[in-house]
Amino acid sequence: MISSTLISVFSLLVSTTFVHAQTRHSNIPRRPHETQSEHEHYSNPNARAHTSHRHHRPRAPYNPTNPHRGLLSRSITQDVATASGASYDFIISGGGLAGLAVAARLSEWSNVTVLVVEAGPSGDEHQDQINIPGYSYLHSLGGTIYDWNYTTVPQADSLDRVVNWPRGRGLGGSGAVNGLYWCWAAKEEYDAWAELNPDGDQTWDWDEMFKYMKKAETFTDAPATTKQTMGMVTEMSNHGTSGPIHIGFSQFMYDAVSAWLPSWEAMGLKSMDLFGGDTRGAAITPSTLNARNQTRSDARAGYIDPLPPRDNLVILTGYQVTEVLFSQTDDANGNKVASGVKFSAGPGQQEHFVQANKEVILSGGTVGSPALLQLSGIGPQDKLADAGVQTKIDLPVGYNLQDHLSWSMYFSTPPNTPTWGDLQNDQALQAEQLAQWRDSATGQWTFINEAIAFPALGDLMTASGARDYAANVQAALSKTAADVTSWQVLPQGVSASLSKQYAIQQRWLTTGVGQIEYLLTMLGRNGAKDQVGIQMALQHPWSRGSLFINSSDPFAPPAINPDYLGVGYDIDLMGYAAEYARKLAKIAPMSRLAITETYPGASATGDALAKATRESCTTEYHPLGTCSMLPKDEGGVVDTNLIVYGTSNVRVVDSSIMPLQISAHLMASTYGIAEKAADIIKQKHFAVIKPSSSDATTSVTPSSIAKPGVATDKTIVDGQNNAKSGANADGMSMIAKVGIGVGAGIGAIALVVLASVLLCMRSKRREREAAAAAYGFKGYGNGAGGRYEGLGSTKEYDPYSGDSTPMNEFSRSHSNLTTEHGRPSNVGLIDPYSDGGYADYTLGQSQAQGVHHQNSGSGGSGSLLMPVPGHAYPSYGQGVDRFHTPSPGPWDSTINTPTWAQSPPRQVYQPVQPR
Repeated sequence: MISSTLISVFSLLVSTTFVHAQTRHSNIPRRPHETQSEHEHYSNPNARAHTSHRHHRPRAPYNPTNPHRGLLSRSITQDVATASGASYDFIISGGGLAGLAVAARLSEWSNVTVLVVEAGPSGDEHQDQINIPGYSYLHSLGGTIYDWNYTTVPQADSLDRVVNWPRGRGLGGSGAVNGLYWCWAAKEEYDAWAELNPDGDQTWDWDEMFKYMKKAETFTDAPATTKQTMGMVTEMSNHGTSGPIHIGFSQFMYDAVSAWLPSWEAMGLKSMDLFGGDTRGAAITPSTLNARNQTRSDARAGYIDPLPPRDNLVILTGYQVTEVLFSQTDDANGNKVASGVKFSAGPGQQEHFVQANKEVILSGGTVGSPALLQLSGIGPQDKLADAGVQTKIDLPVGYNLQDHLSWSMYFSTPPNTPTWGDLQNDQALQAEQLAQWRDSATGQWTFINEAIAFPALGDLMTASGARDYAANVQAALSKTAADVTSWQVLPQGVSASLSKQYAIQQRWLTTGVGQIEYLLTMLGRNGAKDQVGIQMALQHPWSRGSLFINSSDPFAPPAINPDYLGVGYDIDLMGYAAEYARKLAKIAPMSRLAITETYPGASATGDALAKATRESCTTEYHPLGTCSMLPKDEGGVVDTNLIVYGTSNVRVVDSSIMPLQISAHLMASTYGIAEKAADIIKQKHFAVIKPSSSDATTSVTPSSIAKPGVATDKTIVDGQNNAKSGANADGMSMIAKVGIGVGAGIGAIALVVLASVLLCMRSKRREREAAAAAYGFKGYGNGAGGRYEGLGSTKEYDPYSGDSTPMNEFSRSHSNLTTEHGRPSNVGLIDPYSDGGYADYTLGQSQAQGVHHQNSGSGGSGSLLMPVPGHAYPSYGQGVDRFHTPSPGPWDSTINTPTWAQSPPRQVYQPVQPR
């Protein structure tokens, strides 16, 4: 027994040392010292490299001996012991873009604990395929373990084709592997969500979404030369300036892209900023791209990586939540109370249980969230019975599936026109450009498709033609809804909502709401050179689909049926879109780029064009609606608080709650949903107690930051005990028995090794402390938090103010916060290339300092960190992206740095139990 214990301790120590070694020597691209001359941009006679306005400054080398390198290791782990049998206040199923955003915001309150359980990997193993914009296109992670690899059922109206449905599987979700497009829908479209939810507790309309999408972003405009060359228009008031997600433009743009906007203007659509509520126009749209270092800014890079360690946040990768578990007792209103979740690493692997003290939040996306609800007994009773799942709550989970349907027409270009095909088909060029990107964050690997447009139906046809078409649709509206209800066997409530959705869609046929998205793709069909494509995507499909589990096996894929082209209006609109694309290709200056239609060919008209559409159409990767936010009697799955009907504490926070499709890529809207959801959750669980004097904090007693507790709920404890007993049952294998014998034999060796390692660690610690002192770092405690953590406020907490937690007013000035190197402080950002570990970080006093308010709540929610006067707190939105952070050197004055004002009399934020 002693030797076995020693082996366990030794194994843990070795594994911990190995993890830290991996962190120190991970696959982070190393960057040599650079001079200004080394930042030459890629250029050739045929392609213009558009210069970024960022100030190129010397970049410190990656330093594996950084004394604070260990602080770069976040609370991201594969150690199941951090969750198995434990209790957390909030459990989030899914570490995608919404899940990580909500986790970061909730864990800003240091007296609550948050667990994220993500089925996929962390992404550390494939940094280039995630971080490098163009590389992530041409070396996609689709079809790998970072992709759920879903497929649809055969599509009856698309020649019975089975369509691939890739979805991101890993930290950051689809936002870590997608095309990086950052788009907002029109005001009318978000207002329609409010129209469909007239009596909700919360309002979901343009004003709310505009506010929260801005809150998520830090926007960097394109350089003036690029804007002039491309004809771009930007309205800075439409964009956020201090959010976690960095929004910018490709450093390199092909000359051919410059034909896009002038051609649309010749067609009658303006070049415009599409973020002000009107999307009828064309643009070079920004991307989730950090313009300073040309890397992807996904949810992990934006919301998680910039944070100092948070003891109250754990992100577990490699485990899939398989069921939401419920207490044996309902609440006073008869609603079921989630007590936790069950999760596992895969089929046949041990099951684990973890308790939720406050809420279970589903952020698995349009596929994962409805499937998990159904596996947990929440869904249509007949569908659950077919899958062998006992129904707990009969809800229309999985209906109202809507997706953007897309296909492309291709055109030859003049000979030797530079396109993405050159890079796709030339390995030497790929290597050359990759070296350039690593050296200076410039070149062809920074390029991604960004040219888009959203014409209305009146543009595709004529204004009178659109009115006539809309009138015909109106006359058949009731019959269309009845037909779809019959074909899909829709429940009564879903059918009622469908009629209201159709009325809105019919109305949009004669307004400026975009019906088709057009994209210019610089990659030819099947990667061909000397070709470009014009992609068309149906924005408001009339077809409705569904998603249901096939069995009670949580690892079996669900049946996905988007019913592409199931309603005739969809094929009509796609036909109009193709004819319009041909007109676009024939108008100057596009006519000088798109010479001959190579697919489907100019002769494809009428039925032949429809056939080409049916055989080529596929997903544009924007599904929504399977957990629709609607009134319960109209097909709703969640209310406007995003609480699942019939439960008291299960929420869905992702794109599946959107009730009606929008003319935009869904990423920005999903971030907006996550930001608003975080405030709704905080509003429920936290109350404000106003102080009577300026020294109100003096009566608050110190405590520690909340940490996970031990599960006490009977459902969780019994499940965990049963799982353990199953895993530890008698009948050990011969290998296990031999292992015990070997363990006994090497116990003495383990003692010697353990002592040596401990001595080595003590020596290294002294070295790090000495090095830290040499760099002027004065310590780093466990009180670290996010940008707003624990900050006081002069005003009552307003969850709709745009700030996710109470905060002081601050000014954007460089005058007060400086590091000991004399540079303005880029607050809270850790730099893996810097000598000291933090990028311009003010550490005038330990972040461990703070005043805490004791909380007697369950599950380890022990305290709430109060602010320290004059203390510098970490900030989002200051130019950090994963692994490529600009480090010590001349300060870039174009990057704003917040300076926290002196703290006024503080409020005490007292957590309360869920209502």
